[in-house]
Amino acid sequence: MATIGTATVWADGSPVEGVITSDFVEEPVMMSGLLQMLADFMPYVKAQWQPCAEPNTVGDKCGCFKGEDTMAANERGVRPNADLSMVCAFLFKYGRDEVALPEGITWSDISHMARQSLVFAYSTHKSNRLKPCRGGDYWGSLSATDYQWESSLWALSVAFSAFFQKEVLADYEWTYIYNLLKAECNYELEREIPTGFRGDTKAEENGWETNVLACALGLFPDDPLAPRWFERLRAFAINCYSHPSDKTNHTVIDPERDNVTVAKLYRGPNLFDDYTLQNHNYFHTSYQNVVMQELGESIVALRLFGSPWQTRALLHNQREVMDRVLADLALADGELAMPNGNDWSMFLYDQVTSYSTAACYLRHPDALMLENMAVKHIAARQKTTPDGSWLLRPDVGARRMGVQAHRVMMTWLMHHLASTADLQPTLWDDFRAAHAEAREFPSQQIVRAYTPQRFSCFSWSEGLRSYTGYFTADSPDRNKIIIPFRAHNTGNILGWYEVEGRRTNARPLGDPVITLDGTRWTLKGALSTNDDALTRRFTLISTEGDAVIFCDSVFANVDAVITAERSGVLAISHDPFTATTRMVQGGKGWMTIDDAVSVITDGSVPQLGTTTEYINSVGYRLVTAYYSDEPHAVKAGQLVAVRRVVFYTNLPAADAQRIAKRTARALKRNKFNRIRY
Repeated sequence: MATIGTATVWADGSPVEGVITSDFVEEPVMMSGLLQMLADFMPYVKAQWQPCAEPNTVGDKCGCFKGEDTMAANERGVRPNADLSMVCAFLFKYGRDEVALPEGITWSDISHMARQSLVFAYSTHKSNRLKPCRGGDYWGSLSATDYQWESSLWALSVAFSAFFQKEVLADYEWTYIYNLLKAECNYELEREIPTGFRGDTKAEENGWETNVLACALGLFPDDPLAPRWFERLRAFAINCYSHPSDKTNHTVIDPERDNVTVAKLYRGPNLFDDYTLQNHNYFHTSYQNVVMQELGESIVALRLFGSPWQTRALLHNQREVMDRVLADLALADGELAMPNGNDWSMFLYDQVTSYSTAACYLRHPDALMLENMAVKHIAARQKTTPDGSWLLRPDVGARRMGVQAHRVMMTWLMHHLASTADLQPTLWDDFRAAHAEAREFPSQQIVRAYTPQRFSCFSWSEGLRSYTGYFTADSPDRNKIIIPFRAHNTGNILGWYEVEGRRTNARPLGDPVITLDGTRWTLKGALSTNDDALTRRFTLISTEGDAVIFCDSVFANVDAVITAERSGVLAISHDPFTATTRMVQGGKGWMTIDDAVSVITDGSVPQLGTTTEYINSVGYRLVTAYYSDEPHAVKAGQLVAVRRVVFYTNLPAADAQRIAKRTARALKRNKFNRIRY
């Protein structure tokens, strides 16, 4: 028996395991909690504050929030300042007399930071040029020949900050805000609307282009250019979640206004046929959902600012994406499964405002239930930090903190504008049962299923070349014991081999063969690994119960020396958010972690890593079913190894030990029907 020791000084135990339940939190309580989270965030915000030595050219004092590139004219400088400015302005407007501020923070502090950071934001824009950014340049877009990628997204936060502070802004300052928004919208009028779904979708980019147009239409609805801004807003909106079927979709978008149809505005697909998308060259759940958030924020801008320019285009294909993609990947804690892992901080619950959009504007009961769970976990993770920031070890520092606060704020605003008090959330068991059946996303070669015991998935990613999967317990609090983990083109479940003089990698030998049977799925595949030194032919069986069976046959393609084996791998979380202590028990042929995850082999002793590593803001240790660092030579054509593993959820140590010998015999004989499912 072994126990993993405490990982950090910031937490003791777990703020989620044994704490969070699926009980629904009513809307007023949830909204109050969101405001308090933002108040609790203020010590971190104040620590990022940096006043400017000199005012702008009209004598207005200003300051800036720090970022990865403080006061620079790029995303790492402009975006965190704009987001934190907006959040401070929001909290000052809506939070006074509603929340308690942490010690050392005053409402005067918050007002001061909101005001001066806004001055810095509009002063450093190309349209105003009242103060240069660090380096002497300015940020923003003016036209198709003078533009900056993503600047419209930052402009949204500037516009909201200004709206929240409109009572204290002078008329000349509103002129500067107008200049900024008009310049950004001029660029939108002149540019092409991009499309493309393979590897690098434009759905997210088109979503943030709707944001600045919605803000301009909200704050300056009578501008002579407003009709053109509105037409462009609808065109960008239709081409966010644009699907191939939209080409012949003759639905009139806003019949009370005109006869413009979806097909007329359609430029091309940003989604695959199965409504999935890719970004960063693979299926990425964060990018799949964030488009919904962006479109929802445009709805917020139009409604909150009181604009007459309302449109249904901002809801285009949202229900299809929610029902056909997000719902099949939603887990019991509100997180979305990440079949390919993630390339930024994990367990952010960054889909929370996408759920809010669907709950508030689609009146979607599934989304309301999932949003509730996500909010609970965001609050729990915030409790693991000493300064109210949203997570330890953020990947991009203040930029990530600002984006997360942005989401918390927008979730509150959506409920403020479109209450869900009269909407009944789906019960989790009903939702899970409705999405239990094994299903493949053919465009992404991802297979998944959800039994009453656990969710399972595997991804055969072409662009990223990643062949990995994972499973999680059907639990609102303990389903983060296994984290999405990717390494050397594989990771969880398959693991890898190391070969002398060869790189550790994998490439596919053809496509996988996937079969579906109720809540059971089977995947058969072959990989050439280690610069083609080895071939791995494997089968994965996700049963209709709680077992996942892994069978692997490894062949040598050349004479080689295998220096290490790590096959049958699981990354076990070890972190202040998930748990700082794990109970590990095991022996020959078996190991369990916290009586929640079990690994049973055909005889080998599973190994637990002795050090905690970190990936995308989460700590973990590896459990490896077959572990070796002993070099051994193999000959071309040789069968190197045959590996058989069964992974379980919710199998106590006593049961794992009891069935280990029987399971080992069944594995060696390929008698899978004799394995406890």
